[in-house]
Order: sequence, then structure tokens, then C-alpha cells
Amino acid sequence: MKYCKPSLTIEEQIKLIESRGLFFENKANATRHLSNISYYRLSAYMIPFKEKDSDGKVLDKFKPKSKWNDIVTLYRFDRKFRLLMFDAIERIEIGLRTQLIYQLSQKYGSHWHTNESIFKPITYIDKKTGATINRNIYLEINKHIQEQLESNKSTEFIKHYVSKYDSPPTPPSWMSVEIMYFNQLSLICSALRNQKDLSDLANFYSLPKDIFTSWLHTINYIRNICAHHSRLWNITLQVQPAKLNFSKTKKWISSSATAQSSKMYYTICTVLYFLQTINPNTKFKLHLSNLFDEFPSVNKGFMGFPNNWKDEDIWK
Repeated sequence: MKYCKPSLTIEEQIKLIESRGLFFENKANATRHLSNISYYRLSAYMIPFKEKDSDGKVLDKFKPKSKWNDIVTLYRFDRKFRLLMFDAIERIEIGLRTQLIYQLSQKYGSHWHTNESIFKPITYIDKKTGATINRNIYLEINKHIQEQLESNKSTEFIKHYVSKYDSPPTPPSWMSVEIMYFNQLSLICSALRNQKDLSDLANFYSLPKDIFTSWLHTINYIRNICAHHSRLWNITLQVQPAKLNFSKTKKWISSSATAQSSKMYYTICTVLYFLQTINPNTKFKLHLSNLFDEFPSVNKGFMGFPNNWKDEDIWK
């Protein structure tokens, strides 16, 4: 089928939305909103306010009493929610960098990232194509480091190393790992050949190694959504975290078996679990609770929150 929808002016966009049953309290405000936030971006926040047919298909018709400000309010909530999650993930990312550098340097020396023997290839099945994918993380991270060394945009500490030292050709891990992406940090963990190396990292966070790598993979996925300012609050996760049944040393949820790993609530809990080690005095719980208080109309059920979520030890 050929795509034939025309581009609409903002005035035409408002008329189209209005024809579908949405009430505009102030069209001047709506014009300003649509001049700065695209119709297509906001359309995802309209879905909860639209009617569905008997098969559950979303219709181009708004529920009675739906208002433009309802959509903008939900958009504002999601923006603040992304910023809160991004801030928490930043702490996890920096903590993971630190442990990778410290633990592996203690075992293998300052340039462990250039030691091919400590890495193994990663093989997985592509979910979209079904193809078998083989990745050499050792080659990938060292290619990335080399690109950074050759880049005119290299950070000052990289420039300093290159200008002062000629051997080894790459900086020590406490410099090199600082210029890696979160995705690369997660992949390094999965690619460690010696399972004790992985276990030691996971043990620092009081996690089994398979849960640890799964959670890192999901948190990286969420980080990328936040970094690209995409809708987060009610998504169905394409990269779902593994279930942790219980923890002997950290607070955890009692409803793990029934929690929806495809919804944000469970991933939020995994982030909070990491923060118990990284920042025991974190205000994340308070900030999230305050955010819900600021936006009481947000349906937390769409995020996978159970009714009694505040009764769980991890949230107290």
C-alpha cells in the first residue's frame, strides 16, 4: 500500500483532532504545543484517551470528556519520568564502569581490555530475523578505543595520553573504559571468558550472574529510550529483564513471580535494587512518589504497578 497522507498545517491538525471528539480548552495553547512538540510524537499520548472496538483495536475516536490538557499532562509526566530514570541509570552506569575497571585491573593489570584471552565470542539469535549473530566484543571495544584516539573530538585525558606515551598504544583501562558506551560495558560483562570474573562483578551487586547480565541489557535499552526522548511510561519492553525470585541481602519485591517483566514497574524495581548498593541513601523512591503525587491522573496500572506496590519492603 502506498502512503498517501498529506502534511497538515497546525490549524488542520487541531481540526482533525477536534473532529475525533477531543475538547480543546485553549486552542492558542494547543497551537503553541503543536509548534514545539510534533503531532506524531503527541499521538502516542492520545491512545489512552481513545475508544477501542470489541477486538481491542484503538479507534480514531476519543472517549467522552477527553481534553487536550489530559494529553499534554501525560506528556509532561513522561518527560519528568524519563529524566528521573535517566538520572538513576547514570549512577548505575558510573558504578559499573568503576567496578569493571577496579576488579579486572586488579586481576589482569592496567590494560586488561587489550588482553584477548579474557574475552569469549558472544553468540545469540536475532529476534527479528532468526539469524545467528556472532560478535567479538574484544575487537569491538578496541576498535572503538582506536576511533576515539584518532578523533579530533577526543577527551582531554585521551589527548594527554597520546601526546605523552607511545606504549602501550592504548590508554589504561581507567581511561579507556571511561570513553565506552553503556552498551559496551554490558557486553564486556557478557563476554568475560572466566565465569568467576562475571560472578565477582555480579556479587558486588548481590545478584546471580545471569540476572546481572540480563538486567544490564534491559537498563541499557531503557537508557537509550531516555536518551532519545522517546515515550517510556507505558511501553511494552522489547528487552525484558529476567526474574529474580528473592534476595538474601537486599530488599526485593514479594510479587516477582506475578510482576509483568514487560512493563516498567519491574524494571524500575531492578534499578532501585542496584541503587541499594550504589547509593543506599538514594532519594529515587521519594522522587518517584512525588512525581506520582504531582500527576495523580496517571494510570500506574498501565506501567505494571500493583495496587499495593508501596507495601513492598523495597519501597519503604
